[in-house]
Amino acid sequence: MKSKKSLSKNDLLRGIKSIAMELQMLQRHVMLMDNVLDKYIRMNKDENKLKKFMEKILKEESEHKQPERKQSRRDTKASK
Repeated sequence: MKSKKSLSKNDLLRGIKSIAMELQMLQRHVMLMDNVLDKYIRMNKDENKLKKFMEKILKEESEHKQPERKQSRRDTKASK
């Protein structure tokens, strides 16, 4: 059998740097989209309308939230 090639320190560093760069690009993209959305809302002068809408949604979600169920102590595998 062939043994698996182990990763070198440089391979790991290269991979981590690549992930970090991708995260930075994703963060930049999210910030740009946030900025565009903010400008669109301001352009339409909908700040107060959006605020009221979001407060309404949060209120509805908090009212409809059901308490978490307690997990039974019975083992699920035992019923099979």
